[in-house]
This record gives sequence, C-alpha cells and structure tokens, in this order.
Amino acid sequence: MNNDFSQLAMANFSASFKGQKLTSMHNTNPQPFSQNELEQTIGCSFASLLNDVDLGFAPDEGNLALRQTLSEFHYDGIKAEELMTFAGAQEALFCVYNALLQANDKVLVVAPVYEPLLQIPKNMGCDVNIIELNGCDNWSLDFTQVEDHFKAGTRLFVINYPHNPTGATLSHKELSDLVELCRQYDVWLLSDEVFRGLEHAKQDQLPTVADSYEKGISVGVISKGYAIPGIRVGWMACQNDELCNAVNNVKGYLSVCNSQLDERVASEVLKFPENLTKRNLSLILPNKERITQLTQLLEHEIDIVIPRVGCCVFAQLRDADISTKALAREIAAQTGFLIFPSNLFCTTQKGFRIGFGQKQFSEFVKACV
Repeated sequence: MNNDFSQLAMANFSASFKGQKLTSMHNTNPQPFSQNELEQTIGCSFASLLNDVDLGFAPDEGNLALRQTLSEFHYDGIKAEELMTFAGAQEALFCVYNALLQANDKVLVVAPVYEPLLQIPKNMGCDVNIIELNGCDNWSLDFTQVEDHFKAGTRLFVINYPHNPTGATLSHKELSDLVELCRQYDVWLLSDEVFRGLEHAKQDQLPTVADSYEKGISVGVISKGYAIPGIRVGWMACQNDELCNAVNNVKGYLSVCNSQLDERVASEVLKFPENLTKRNLSLILPNKERITQLTQLLEHEIDIVIPRVGCCVFAQLRDADISTKALAREIAAQTGFLIFPSNLFCTTQKGFRIGFGQKQFSEFVKACV
C-alpha cells in the first residue's frame, strides 16, 4: 500500500472529536452564506442562474463564462485562457505541484503553514525547507533568509497572503521586492490567494502574483475569501502556457472537469466581489474589535497580533509548559468550542488558530476569558 497519502494532521485531530457536538472556532472563512442571503446579496435567484444549464461535461479547463468572470473581476491583466478551474483550491495545488516539481527539487515554504502546502511536495520526495514567520514582529518575513535559500537553488517558493493561520500580509513594496528576488534567481512563485477578498481595507489588497510575475502562479477559491464553501470551485492563474498545459494533464487524472451547475453559479456570483466582501466584513469587523478582549484561554495567557486581513489569528501561548493539543481538548470539553493547536501547522511556535468570522465569536470570547 502507498503510504504517501497518510491522513493529514488536521483531519486526524478533527476526527478525534467525531460525535461530539462542538462549535468550530478555527474556521478561516467567514460564516457561510445561506442561499437566500446570497441571492439577496447578488440580486438574483438560483433558479434564474440555473435556467437551462447544459448538463454535459464542462470543458477541462473550465467554463469560458466563469474564466471570463475571473479575468474581468479578479485579475488586472490575466486573460481567460490563462485561467483554469478545479474542484476546490486543494486540487489546484495538487496539480500545480505535480506538474512543476520532481523528486529532490528544493521547495521553500513559510510557517506556520496550512499543512498540504508543505506535505504535497514532501510526499513527492522534494527537499522542503521552512522559514518561520516572526511572531514577535507582526509575523514578518525575513527576506535575508529567503535570499539565502534562493542562492542554494530553490525551484519553488510557496507563499500564502492573506496568511493562514496568522492573518499576516505583505506590504505592496514587500510583494514587489519578493517578485524581483524570484526573478533574479529564476524561482517559481506559488501564491495561495484563497483569502484574497478578506482585506479589512481595500488599500491592503495586494496584486495577484500571476498578474505580477511571468513565473507566478495564483490559486484562488470561492469558499474562503467569499464564504461560499458549498460551491466547489477553485482556480489557478498563470501566464506560462507550458505549465498550464502540464497542470491540465495532471487534472485529467483527478476531477477532469467541474460540475456545470457549480460553474454556472460561480460565474455569476463572482461578478459581485464588492457585495460579497461588504457582507463578509459586516461579520468580521465587529468581531475584530472583540479580539482585544481575548487575553487568555481558560486562564492561560495569550498574545494576539490584530490582523488587517482575513478572519483568523494565531494566538501565541505564553505558558511554555502546557501542551497546546491538551489545552485545545480542555477548551473543547469546558466550552464546547473547537480551536486548532499549533502542531497542526508545522511550526515550532506554540499557539492556536482561532477564527473570528463566525457569528458565535462573542460567545467563544466570553467562554474562554
């Protein structure tokens, strides 16, 4: 049996609570839309969107209408033919890694990290290195360390801004400098941009990496930044035709193509990014004000950097002697809320991922302090 697909740590930890009636407080997306709420937000009904949908197979690269919507409303220069859709962002990531990398290629990833970003290339036999973001300095990225790794022959650098689980981001200048560094050392740059659209102020939204760099790859999804996980549509944008063709070849072994129903709805919903963002910020911003009240978890003191993007934070635990995994279980038992400990994010920094895009966040704060 091939053991390369062992259960991911996050799934394993969640499974250990199976059957318990817990409220998730580790989510990285805002409270999902209901159908009625979404229809009101975009000003049309699902019935009208799904009128006379072609129920044959969608094109492998994705429905043209959806790719045109993405090109027009979510990118500055990326054309529809430089976009490809997937059954969620994780399929896109899997296809990109398998199209771009071979065993022993050097891959650089920032941590704390969403485990598949690191584990997929590890499973392929790549040489994966980690740069820890600096939790004492607003989760900053050390560019000197990045360049040192590039000098050693890095093939791919993987970033994720807005960042999961810290809520960190780069400045526009930092992203520009990073692109120039990648160009200088001929490094591919894979940007997991699934939380794009959750910036608390418009000026903090970064340009996409695919728009910014000829060897840049941007991955997006409707479930996270737009809070619609029930529509299983993700996408990849890249200017490089050769890579796009290779990615499509890998996709041929997986979903092949998306559901026409999902793609039709997504092609219309994603024409209203400002409406979706306005609704999501109506949940995020009041809860952001409550983060300052969250100074401890069951009498254990924590430190939180208040983010400018996203709706999750990494609460650093001051007590070095307690197990974060054990404390997460204690919080679940005493409060009924589930948060994720730091060991699930491939980091040496102790803490917890806590989401604040849910309606129950104020109840969670009261239960923990």
